[in-house]
Amino acid sequence: MAFESDIGVIKLLKALDNSLRLKIVELIINSSLVSFSAIHEHLEHQIGREINRGTMSYHLDILVQSNVLHRELDRNPEVRTYSSYNITDYAIEKLEALGLLIHADEQTE
Repeated sequence: MAFESDIGVIKLLKALDNSLRLKIVELIINSSLVSFSAIHEHLEHQIGREINRGTMSYHLDILVQSNVLHRELDRNPEVRTYSSYNITDYAIEKLEALGLLIHADEQTE
């Protein structure tokens, strides 16, 4: 046998090695696009304390850089830029291969 490291999988695993980032992925994994504000509000409610927006942005950036999430920007020159996030096909594929993502129909078996 030979061990071959896949830098993409290593980045994905390192990105998921944080409880807040896991909660973000858990929220987004069964959704289409989720806005920054919706993620922020949901997590604050879930953990029961305030989360600094800069901290949220930092964790979302790590998930985007590691190809777990995809960021879509909606630029409105009159207002400002809004970010929305969804899970990447790459992340779904790797999480399934690692046995970390189980579909609802597989849970009943």
